[in-house]
Amino acid sequence: MTNKWLKVALMAAAIATGTSIKIDAETVLYVPQDDRPVSLQYTVDTAREAGMTILTPPQNLISGKNYQGQADQIMAWVEQNAGRADVMVLSTDTLIYGGLVDSRKHNIPLTTLESRLKRIESLKARNKNVRIYGFGTVMRSPRASGGGTEPAYYAEYGPTIFQIAALQDKLDSGSLTQEETQKLMSLQASVPVEYLQDWFDRRQKNMKINKELIDETRSGVFDYFALGHDDTSQLSQSALEGRYLSKYSKDIPVEKYGSFPGADQLGLLLMARSRTDESTEKPTFSVIYPLGGGGKTLPGYEDQTIDKTIAQHVEAVGGTMVTQGKPTVLLAVNTPLTTSTGESESFENFPMISNSTNAFVERIQQAVDSGVNVSVADIAYNNGADNTLVAAMYKRDMLYKIGAYNGWNTASNTVGYAIAQGVLLKTMSPEGHRKMLTQQYLDNWAYQANIRKDIYRMQDSIRTDNVRYSGELNERLESYLGERIQDFAEKYLKIDPRTVKATFPWGRLFETDITVYDKPVVPLEKELRLKREAEAKAKAEAEAKAKAEEAAKANGQAAPAQPAQPAKKTAAQTISSVIPVVKQPATTSQGPRLVPTPAVVPGQ
Repeated sequence: MTNKWLKVALMAAAIATGTSIKIDAETVLYVPQDDRPVSLQYTVDTAREAGMTILTPPQNLISGKNYQGQADQIMAWVEQNAGRADVMVLSTDTLIYGGLVDSRKHNIPLTTLESRLKRIESLKARNKNVRIYGFGTVMRSPRASGGGTEPAYYAEYGPTIFQIAALQDKLDSGSLTQEETQKLMSLQASVPVEYLQDWFDRRQKNMKINKELIDETRSGVFDYFALGHDDTSQLSQSALEGRYLSKYSKDIPVEKYGSFPGADQLGLLLMARSRTDESTEKPTFSVIYPLGGGGKTLPGYEDQTIDKTIAQHVEAVGGTMVTQGKPTVLLAVNTPLTTSTGESESFENFPMISNSTNAFVERIQQAVDSGVNVSVADIAYNNGADNTLVAAMYKRDMLYKIGAYNGWNTASNTVGYAIAQGVLLKTMSPEGHRKMLTQQYLDNWAYQANIRKDIYRMQDSIRTDNVRYSGELNERLESYLGERIQDFAEKYLKIDPRTVKATFPWGRLFETDITVYDKPVVPLEKELRLKREAEAKAKAEAEAKAKAEEAAKANGQAAPAQPAQPAKKTAAQTISSVIPVVKQPATTSQGPRLVPTPAVVPGQ
């Protein structure tokens, strides 16, 4: 790589001067864990805006909503393209099982899994000058079914299996009471033995593979390996396995291996780690919290406090924590007043006057005004932004003055992205930086914290994200989503609504895919809706007129003019009918009012 040291010098200069600079960065071959936006498109968008050249497998091979990932074909693609890359960032879940969801549902023989693992090892042997960063997961232990992302029986027996695993975790630690022992036996008897056997057999295979991945890390196959704990809790099978894997890997230095909560952030985090390893200057981090739980907050879906998760992510990106001087990145971590996080769709998540939030935002503004790169990690709520925080930032005109904003899914997902984007900001153009922020605000703030719950309230049949949508209903929902997103972008972010597009990539309400374009190329959904409504009205009037003429002809009379009678609405049409009554968002002295009164659906 002839220009390596030139790149290093340019990056060092950028860090020293605090400027943003585009460089001819390394080519990164990236294998994601699936094709969800957070795993694939958002990761790739951020990395490319930071100057990286990204190679990804053909998307039809990557694990998606309706198909399994093609592990062997993806590995063949990696082997064919390895010579084009300076760096590889590889999801071992994809290369071994097919993808993240596939790792939870497979029935692949252990011999096949181990043969795929050997191909990763030989990949390093044939490409000694390529840095390889790998990431995998400890199979999650959800409290309930994930809507097709677990084995079919989990829909009925998932909560019981979770309780069994939690009690077994206590048994392993020697803290199970006699009463709990009886409960464990009763729960085990209530689940068909073949289901328990299937679940634990799969976990045993995955556990063995994770130990072998740790062995490969120890032997130098990976320059760094991150083992994520996908959706876990303090008492769970995931936590139990994590403890044993931590003991097994304790001799590996933190510069080479890390194991911590989260999965969806790992691809982007390791992109940033590759940038750190390419630089002579290692990033430094400081953390600030608002009044309340702070670093001792225990987020939902995770088994440790947030201060520990932050420290582990900083180690993973190749940085260090500092308490004095100007850091490379100031992490502004928004935590709740208590030590427990809520859900962003809850009623209490609406903009309000909060002295603690205002004081926190004041600290952020002071840091920004002094030239500090501030990355906001908004974890007060799971699965979406804190409307009080973002409204306060909006009121102070700070949305595009910070370095990065994240407030999505789990706390570790948010922290990982916040750290990675804070590191990668150095080589982004102002336009790329703005696009990155716009994508996050529209996804985390507009959709996850606001629009999604409005859709839930529209109709009983679409209140759960476990239901997948297709055909006309999905088209109507996406039309409504698109109009709301475009309206939000124009009113709050002050951008051309024709530069943003939103879809439901997995045919469910849990996630959206936000695309931000450089030019206004997206049709206005409001205009498309008005056109559809006009066409439907004209068609109904024409049909009514034709029926009236036919009836008059049959009676030998002139056809009277008859107004069109509305037909009975389908579910999809009912969804569409609420769009015209969505009013422009009001504003208050605290900023935008983001939780409107739910639309009333006729006949509900």
